Amino acid sequence: MAKRSPKDRHDALVKEIEAHDYRYYVLDDPTITDAQYDAKMSELRALEVEHPELATPLSPSQRVSGEPRAGVIKVKHEQRMFSLDNSYSEADLAEFARRVLTGLPDAEVARFVVEPKLDGASVEVVYEKGQLVLASTRGDGETGEDITHNLRTLRGVPLQIAHTGKITLRGEIVIYRKDLAAINAEREAEGLEPFANPRNAASGALRMLDPREADKRRLRAFFYQLVEGPQLHATHAESLTWMADQGLPTHRRHVVTPWEGVMPQIHAIDAARAGYPFETDGAVIKVDAYRQQDMLGFTSKFPKWAIAYKFQAERAATTVNDILVQVGRTGALTPVAVLEPVELGGTTVSRASLHNADMIAELDVRIGDRVLIQKAGEIIPQVVSVDASHREPSAAPFKMPTTCPVCGAPATRGARESDKPELGEESTTRCTNTRCPAQVKGQIFYFSRRFAMDVDHLGIALVEQLVDQGIVKDVADLYTLTPERIADMERMGDKSAKNVAASIQASRERTLDRLLCGLGIPQIGQVAAKQLAEAAGTLETLLGWSDEELREHTDAIRGFGPKMVDSVAQFMKNPGQRELMKKLVALGVGRPQPRAAVASEGPLVGTSFCVTGVLSKKREDVHAELRAAGAEIHDGVKKNTTYLVAGDKTGKSKLDQAKKFGTKVLTEAEMNALLAGANVV
Repeated sequence: MAKRSPKDRHDALVKEIEAHDYRYYVLDDPTITDAQYDAKMSELRALEVEHPELATPLSPSQRVSGEPRAGVIKVKHEQRMFSLDNSYSEADLAEFARRVLTGLPDAEVARFVVEPKLDGASVEVVYEKGQLVLASTRGDGETGEDITHNLRTLRGVPLQIAHTGKITLRGEIVIYRKDLAAINAEREAEGLEPFANPRNAASGALRMLDPREADKRRLRAFFYQLVEGPQLHATHAESLTWMADQGLPTHRRHVVTPWEGVMPQIHAIDAARAGYPFETDGAVIKVDAYRQQDMLGFTSKFPKWAIAYKFQAERAATTVNDILVQVGRTGALTPVAVLEPVELGGTTVSRASLHNADMIAELDVRIGDRVLIQKAGEIIPQVVSVDASHREPSAAPFKMPTTCPVCGAPATRGARESDKPELGEESTTRCTNTRCPAQVKGQIFYFSRRFAMDVDHLGIALVEQLVDQGIVKDVADLYTLTPERIADMERMGDKSAKNVAASIQASRERTLDRLLCGLGIPQIGQVAAKQLAEAAGTLETLLGWSDEELREHTDAIRGFGPKMVDSVAQFMKNPGQRELMKKLVALGVGRPQPRAAVASEGPLVGTSFCVTGVLSKKREDVHAELRAAGAEIHDGVKKNTTYLVAGDKTGKSKLDQAKKFGTKVLTEAEMNALLAGANVV
């Protein structure tokens, strides 16, 4: 019998180890002991030492390799990673079902996929020519961070698959409960703080620059969406099955059902979740058919064909030791219950929000009361009920202060908007001093966050010193700071001061959407800020619009409802905000918003299109074809929009706008004729 070559033995070991990785990390059903697995890995490494040519990047021994990265690398997602809208009741789900039904053609029935909602960190992974080539974090949905070096350490994620075409996957990175317990035991033995929950531990590990450190966290992946891949599938469920056939870790707990079966499946997941090896805080419901998903489309924030149902939050009883009032960046006074520390959802809770005077009055919560608390959305602790049976007779009702506890200025409740008294009185009490130090600090913290202007090294202690000493009175004043001035602050050395100053100056180059997000316009988050920035282009343009022009432009933005339009208009009319924005313009903060490239030559140069309704292609693909032909794309119908392309299920408002502005309405076939160079009368 011929002696087996080193390569043959190496190939056999690779197949064995990959099979055992799949059984252990994906199926959670190992068939050999840890010692037996380690012996096979040791033999593999020994072969590669003796025959270095066998140690290819696809070898299981090379999952954790290379030197730590010097810094973060940004990755732009080819398609935006949307969040999911949340629901907390059967009524919310019924409303979702109604929207799905009305969004589909008459008499068309939808089926739904129900699966556990994983409580981890979202990622995007790309395979090309059968090999894992890229992994990135969700980031702001448009741009994430390259974590390929860390994802390669996950032994449940294959480095190569049978399919050789390009596929793009979305998934969740989690840590099993048992693994987190083991990690925390090791950390405590080393004198380190244990991780509060698996989500934090997983998210932190993904962004580490050293894959050897990430490997220690025992991360696992579950892929839940095929974004780009073989066009063989008509449904989400078929894609999940195909992904599993490729050896990719997917949800093996999903169920396809008509709407009547959705709630029973949610209850089944809730009943079973204590037995899952990972944390789950709800269920995800998705329309199964891709064709129907395309018909339903997206809002500015969420897909219209999916929703997350959040389970009842864990609750705990404790005592209110005190009630303090905090002042936020908008001047809102928020009462906070100081609690006897209690364990809740894997963390120790010592404070809980009481939100506003109306909530305190409704709960009748007083110092010394026994209360029941839960985490709102399993994140922010809040008081949900009061047990007054053991209340001390001397316990007085809590009253909101009439002056700001920070600056002493009057604190009032008033109409939500000065020119809209019909909306009634606002429930929030606010400090009337826009220069209140607490507001300024809150605005700077928000402005400097990663999703906004991303000013690194600007810590809380430094901001408090700068504001308390009157050196920084608003976010614009940050850009006048010098390294020498920063170095004068306590606990700030020359090197640290230079790092802070450099980070502040670097943030001048952030684009307009990041700046608008950092300014904290009510109702305007990251996605809406980008849409507003794309409509304006520059802050100077935005400041130059009249109130009528501003409302016209914002009303035409896809997904902007009346409340968002009013919020932007009120913000832009505020004299203090206008003064601040003018200061930022003078300081050169905020680059013009880049626009999608439009061809300078083609049959549609000089025209503009608004595309709406359901077409035979994805809207993004239609936009790309139009731009390639020289046309500009408008989110809504404006005065200068040349054509409105109206597909199936086109809303009446777009057609009314087209009639108002004299915009020609086209069918998809007529649009295709224009793309081909024909004239459409």
